[in-house]
Amino acid sequence: MAEHPSGPGGHETAARKEAPEEIPLGQRLFDRPFLLLAACIVVMFVFYTGWGLLEMTSLDPAPLP
Repeated sequence: MAEHPSGPGGHETAARKEAPEEIPLGQRLFDRPFLLLAACIVVMFVFYTGWGLLEMTSLDPAPLP
């Protein structure tokens, strides 16, 4: 007698019954290099531009000679 593809006794294995795991956001980001590149560019832009704007707004006006 031939076995069924679902395993001995006709029962499915526990692995097939489980729902597929959701891939974490960090893993999905590292799996896509162009998405990682875009995220790095956005982070650099936001931090450096924000830092520059904060520095400009916190400076005292230059005294005129």
